[in-house]
Order: sequence, then C-alpha cells, then structure tokens
Amino acid sequence: MVSGNEAKNSFSAMVVLAWRSPDLVVPYPGNLKEGEDRMLKLYRLSMGVIGLSLLSACATVTSGTDHTLLVESDPAGATCALQRNGANIGAVNPTPGSVRISKSRHDITVNCEKTDHEATSRTVTAGFQAMTLGNVLIGGVVGLAADLASGAAITYPESVKVVLWPRSFPNAAARDAFFAGRLADTRADFANRIERAQGACGGSSDQNCLQRVRELRNQEQEEIRRIEERRTTIPVGT
Repeated sequence: MVSGNEAKNSFSAMVVLAWRSPDLVVPYPGNLKEGEDRMLKLYRLSMGVIGLSLLSACATVTSGTDHTLLVESDPAGATCALQRNGANIGAVNPTPGSVRISKSRHDITVNCEKTDHEATSRTVTAGFQAMTLGNVLIGGVVGLAADLASGAAITYPESVKVVLWPRSFPNAAARDAFFAGRLADTRADFANRIERAQGACGGSSDQNCLQRVRELRNQEQEEIRRIEERRTTIPVGT
C-alpha cells in the first residue's frame, strides 16, 4: 500500500496548481494518434491500479464544508467579530465561545474589543487538507476541484486566542513583561502560519505560493516593529 506521505509527495505539484489555479486543465492523452489504442488502455489501467492501491488509505478524503472555531481572548469577556474578504461571517459575545463558519481558501480576521483595552485583531490562516490528495487519485481533478470549490479541501485551526492590550500599565515592569509575551506569541503565531502556507505549497516552486510565504514573513517583521513601537508609547503609572 502506498503511504499517505508518498501519495502527498507524488501529487503535491498538481494539488498546488489546482489550489492556486481553480481553472487548471490537466493534460490527458486524448490526442493519441490512430493505432495507439494499446497505449491509451495501458494509461487507463495504470491510473486504475494507482487509485485502487490507495483506496484504503484515502477512503475518507474530506471533512465537510463547515468548521467550528473556538474564539478565546485574554482577558475573557471580549466581543469578537469574524471577517473574511471584508464580509462579516460570525461573532462571539462574550468570549470564550464557538462559532460555526463555512470553509474558504481565504484567511479569517478576528477583531476583538473590551473595555479599558485596545481593539486587537488576529488572523486565522486557511490551510490545505492533505487527505484531499485522495480525491486526486480516486476522483481525479474533478474530485479535487469539487473539494476546492466547496471548501472541503480547506482546514482551519480548532481555536484562536486574541490577547487584548491594556490601555495603560501600573509600572514599566508590568509593561515590559506584557510586551515580551506579545513578541513571543507573535513569533510563534507566524511560525505556525508560515508552516501552514509552506504545507500548501507542497514543495512546489509555484511563484504565487512562494509569494504568500514571503508576504507572511514581511507581515511578521511589521507586527514585531509595531509591538516594539507601542511598548515605548503606551502610558505607564496611570
């Protein structure tokens, strides 16, 4: 039996192209000349054998088109709105709480507010579900396209936690400890998001995919700069 990792490595390039280019047409040897029927039969037989050999490993290729996301905040009791592509897709009031959302290839922004704290946002990155590789093998590009279109090929994390920034601190030590924690959280968050983006690339050299990773790295540096800047300007002892 072919392992899931072997299947992923074998078909990652085609999956990435389909992920980034929904209208992709995969070449098929339908332009065979007369007398090449035997080659066509061999091609079809090979595809059938591959599909059957991986059937047991990829019997369940999707996990539905909806996702339940747990939204938490520190401190608790915040009001959070979820947006995707500028549209509101859900809300939690107060936190913690769960919200049911539809899947999409686009990231989700979680915006939270609470009295005596600054409004804070966190991005939930969409990822590619590796098990959908089974649909490439069993259902072909049609199966993969169906999963991409419906959102079944997409995965989101189970939860997201938004840390709200106080409007002031009692002393410099409390301020510095708070922002040191935010820097550590930011680096860990972007490391996870970059890993998910690289996983979607599947080792491909697709420029759109690689550009996404570069953008995330730039966003990380910008967020670190913003945290350091805010640390020096937030009121202390008020």
